[in-house]
Amino acid sequence: MTLTIALIGSGAIGSRIVELLDAGTVPGVRLAGVVPHGNAGTGFSFEEALEVADVVVECAGVAAVAEFGPRTVAAGRDLLVTSIGALCEESLRTKLLDDGPGRTFLTTGALGGLDAITAAGAGGTIHRITLESRKLPASLVQPWMDGETKERLLTATLPVELLRGGPGELIKAFPKSTNVVSALALAAGNWDVVEAVLIADPGARHTAHHVVAETSLGTFDICVTNEASPGNPASSALVPHAVVRGLKSLANASGSFI
Repeated sequence: MTLTIALIGSGAIGSRIVELLDAGTVPGVRLAGVVPHGNAGTGFSFEEALEVADVVVECAGVAAVAEFGPRTVAAGRDLLVTSIGALCEESLRTKLLDDGPGRTFLTTGALGGLDAITAAGAGGTIHRITLESRKLPASLVQPWMDGETKERLLTATLPVELLRGGPGELIKAFPKSTNVVSALALAAGNWDVVEAVLIADPGARHTAHHVVAETSLGTFDICVTNEASPGNPASSALVPHAVVRGLKSLANASGSFI
């Protein structure tokens, strides 16, 4: 059986996925085409994707999940989401995870240990999850910041804590930094137990995430330091490989961790 997929987005993540699939790394998976998000009038269209694809893979950002996700699952196609931060929005989360008839799968190349957290939530109680993320200051500059705030951030010589709060607060202030905290909340099955601490660190060579999950079945201490994507420093180089691994599991489930 061949699993036919379509990609939304041809940026750093999407282009690398195409390279990996073209290299034959996932037998049984066929790429039908790439929908160029933001340039919908050219090339392979989203409507064509819905006609031929078994799975639509989003790799174009939070806005693309909101635009294409509900239409994908409503058409009975499966959806694989990389921009998990979009699910901070409750109504969108309901459409993608509950409404169907298509299924929504989630992937993150920025964090490990989600399977253990999910199991602890299913078999016990998640008491508290804290996430500390450190990124270079330039990657955290936001449109809402005034000139003085931007200058203070960019000239900092020591780490600066920019935010401490839940997923809802993070997505409002730093919408491109919500994938990991959203993944943790989804794994826990509880959006209220997760607290994010976002730190601008001028000494950070890589984006780093430190998670401490306190549960009735144990405490998990997870540290991940990600190599940046060569095409997009704000994204992890691991994400395309996580997507491809997920597609391999869908197409050839035997022997896969699930």
